[in-house]
This record gives sequence, C-alpha cells and structure tokens, in this order.
Amino acid sequence: MEKLFLDGTKLKYHLKELSLWQKSQLKGPLHVEISLTSGCNQRCILCCVDHLGHKSVMLSDELLKRLPRELKMAGVKSVLLAGEGEPLLHKKAALFIDDLYTEGIDVALNSNAVLLNEDFCEKSLEKLEWARFTLQAGNLKTYNEIHRPKETDFHTACFNIQKAVSLKKDKKLKVTLGIQQILLPENLAHVYETAKLAKELGVDYFVVKRFSKHPKNSYDVPDDFYLNATSEFEKCQSLKDKKFEPIVRWNNFTQDCHRNYKKCLGLPFITQILATGKIYPCSLFFHEEDYCYGDLNKESFQELIKSKQTLSIQEKIKENQDVHKCMSYCRHHSVNQFLWQFHESPEHLNFI
Repeated sequence: MEKLFLDGTKLKYHLKELSLWQKSQLKGPLHVEISLTSGCNQRCILCCVDHLGHKSVMLSDELLKRLPRELKMAGVKSVLLAGEGEPLLHKKAALFIDDLYTEGIDVALNSNAVLLNEDFCEKSLEKLEWARFTLQAGNLKTYNEIHRPKETDFHTACFNIQKAVSLKKDKKLKVTLGIQQILLPENLAHVYETAKLAKELGVDYFVVKRFSKHPKNSYDVPDDFYLNATSEFEKCQSLKDKKFEPIVRWNNFTQDCHRNYKKCLGLPFITQILATGKIYPCSLFFHEEDYCYGDLNKESFQELIKSKQTLSIQEKIKENQDVHKCMSYCRHHSVNQFLWQFHESPEHLNFI
C-alpha cells in the first residue's frame, strides 16, 4: 500500500496529455465520473446533491452499450462509477463494468456497500482497479444519524465488505479495497473507531477527508472545526501495518482551502456524465442547462466533448468563475493547483 496516493493529483504522470493540453490539442478528458443512477438507498446528511431532490433516473440501456467504445475513442483512461446516486442500484452495473474493462478503460467504484452482493462481486471485482466504500462511522448509532439508512444497513454493509475482502484474497485479485470517512462534527469522536473497524473488515486502507460543501445545500461544517481533529488522526496511525494503511488527506485539511490558482484550468481533464445522459463540467453545475455540454441521447461522446458548446462553457468557467466561491476542495482542486504552474510560468525557464 506504500504506493497508494490519494492526496493530490497524478497528472504529472501524463506528460503527453499535458503537452497536448498546452497546445489546446487534448483529445478528451482522461477521467470521467459516471452516474449510473440519480437515486440512492440512503439519505446522508452531507449528500452533495441533496439540493436536487433525489429524483431517481437510470442511465439508459442504449447509453450503457454505446459509452464504453465512445469513451475509448475520445482518449478516456479511467471511469469512476459514483456521481449523483448509489451505482449498485443499477441492475446492469456489472455488465457496464465488463464492457469498460473490455475496452481497456480502468474502472473504479464508490458505493455505500449495502447492495454489494455476492453475484456482483463474483462478476466485477476482478475488473475493478479499486472500490471505495463509505462508512461515516464505525458504530450503528452514529452511522444511522449520518447515513439515514434502513435499520439493517450498517450490518449489511459491513458483512458485504468483509465478503468482498474474502473473495479478493481467495482469488488473489489485484483490486484495491478501501473505506472512506468524511469528517463531520457528528463523527469526529469516531475516526479511530471507524479506522479500526476498517482494519477488522480486512480492507487495504482507511481514508479520512474533509467535507466539501455545495453552495445550494444547507448542511455545512465550520472551517475551524478541523483544527481539533489532529489528535484523532494521529491515533489512526497506530493501526498501520504491512496489510493496512490508515490515510489522512492532510492537504485536504488546511483551514482556508488555499487556492494558489486564479482560474479553473482542469475542466478538459475531468468531466461528469449524469444518469440523464447529459454531460457537465463538474458537480457545481449539475442540471444547470447553461453549463450542459450536451445530451448523449442525441450525440456521441466524441462529438460533444470537443464541440463548440463544450469549449465555450469551459472558457466561460475559466474566465468568469470565482474559484474562491466554488465548492471547497472540489474534484478539480488538486489538478488546478498542479496546472497553474504551467499557466503562470516563471522567468528564466532554461535555468532548471
């Protein structure tokens, strides 16, 4: 687990694509996050898309068949199944993963693990690069307060994660399995407890990161709250061994969400496909039609991602969006920090 890197960006390992981006010749995004559904089987108090009302839509069968090939043709290297809802609510999630895998696209999954049944694991675990399961607390009471689930969900999720771990070990699969906790006032006292549970369940790592607020949601966490979390993080480090890595996203916990960049530059590298089939630059603009790249039900991914409309929206965000009023620690934050050094080059470049 020493090579596991979750606190920043790996864009520096894609020098060819960086060079193309500098010339405005990037073929398409390297990474796409896809919402198989906008529905969810839980109502977490911190949900990023709470303002959208949780209207359940499923990605169509036709798009499930078309997308893997279209993404490959556009140069996409990885797909994360996450987004608006719980991916495993879609009955064809395993089939979609298989098709992406066949196209040579790296696939990952974010899930609450409640629907992580044996059939899905048998079909899909070997085709995933990683799967990360959300447990906001390591005890039933706090879990229920935050996830607002069915009464049995906590035990079901733990059981399913443990079964997935067993299958990984039995079949010697390469997939990396982890548990994530987003730090909130409601679960601060349970960070170590959750990390300990993660180790007991047998996953490869536990990671804790800070909450990121969407401007349209009411739930929030005060910035100064995170100053009191250090002692809990340090306790987690005692759980580290050769088989288990407790990870604190330290860069994620600076009080002011420092942005060294003045513009959002990372939009060409990461994009979002929602369950409706529409494409958006990031979660800040979900379902805002003025920021919709286009509709995959009407055109192909390759056509839409390099269309005049997409390029115009990216330029509008780049030039007009106040990055200090975006979501704190958004999906593009680390990418933007890295790219800014190319946008604002220092003098005397040849003196390396």
